[in-house]
Amino acid sequence: MRKRLLGVAVLATALTGIIASTAGAAQPGNSMSFGANQLTCFDGTTDGGYYGLCSMTHGVATLDNVTNDKTGPTTSNDQYSGVYLKKSALVGKAIGDVKQLGFSYRGVATAGSPRISLGIDTNGDGIRDDYAFISAYYCNDGAGNVDAVNDPTCTIYTGSGAYANWETMVAAHPEYRVAGTPFVIADDPGTWTLFNVKLGQPLSRVTKV
Repeated sequence: MRKRLLGVAVLATALTGIIASTAGAAQPGNSMSFGANQLTCFDGTTDGGYYGLCSMTHGVATLDNVTNDKTGPTTSNDQYSGVYLKKSALVGKAIGDVKQLGFSYRGVATAGSPRISLGIDTNGDGIRDDYAFISAYYCNDGAGNVDAVNDPTCTIYTGSGAYANWETMVAAHPEYRVAGTPFVIADDPGTWTLFNVKLGQPLSRVTKV
């Protein structure tokens, strides 16, 4: 998980900037709107300085970390793509109050991609102190569905350790709260489709691709 920890701070900073810059305007062709919220793409190409492409059609996101990577598909630290909600209902919630956290995917999962990255406030001051990582490689039902909260076989990794499942983490740390906007990201070479994304609330109504 060392690569995840080194890179996630950079990605979180970039994501914070993206959210701020898009707060007042929709992104046609790159988001899926339900009411006041939007499931929105981000990627290294758009952010600048990296590779990776995210596109979305009718609630299905395509994460492509291969096509425009000029350094070659074996490089594993210069590309990322993913999705987030412009206004997450999870921010500030105790982790025990999180009821929906998952997505469905097509493609070959790697140890870290695609995954949910969830900021964690460990001491109640509202500041992110750690991350919980829910990777499709370690959390899926065998049919391409990730359900972090309800799947007892879903391993949750954090910067300080690992938990057998969500219930175990909640029992160990009921004081933990969600800090910052959660997102689904892939930062290894590969291509994936994501749908039925649930980051606190199900906004992508597509059930199959």
